[in-house]
Amino acid sequence: MADARWRTIEHTADLGLEVEAPTLELLFVGGAHGLAGVLLGEEVGTAGGATGTEIEWRELALEAPDREALFVDWLRELLYIQISQGLVFRAAEISELRDDRLVARAGFAPPGEPVERELKGVTYHDLEVCRRGDAWFARIVFDL
Repeated sequence: MADARWRTIEHTADLGLEVEAPTLELLFVGGAHGLAGVLLGEEVGTAGGATGTEIEWRELALEAPDREALFVDWLRELLYIQISQGLVFRAAEISELRDDRLVARAGFAPPGEPVERELKGVTYHDLEVCRRGDAWFARIVFDL
């Protein structure tokens, strides 16, 4: 597996996302691409670079008590930017990632991309961020 892969999963009244990647950095990038895919109405995908679109870059630095909380905070920050400014995530460059800290540049498409699903938030329900064999795995649930 060279890239991160993600897919949506059924979850009662909400929507779940599972991500698998060869590295923790790619897991975080894959989670961000999965969030964007969910917003755009996609069900499965891979983490890739931005294609055919202008990118607006934002510097982000986040701290949290542990890896799971950091994953939630990362996705919450990206969702906040989408809700408040109409920008949809397209790419990331992670310069530092520890269990309690993330420093990254996040790239966003300009406003105007049609959002198919509105998300209210990123939850801790059924949250999992762990190694499974030689890959990293995450499960997260979005509040619809």
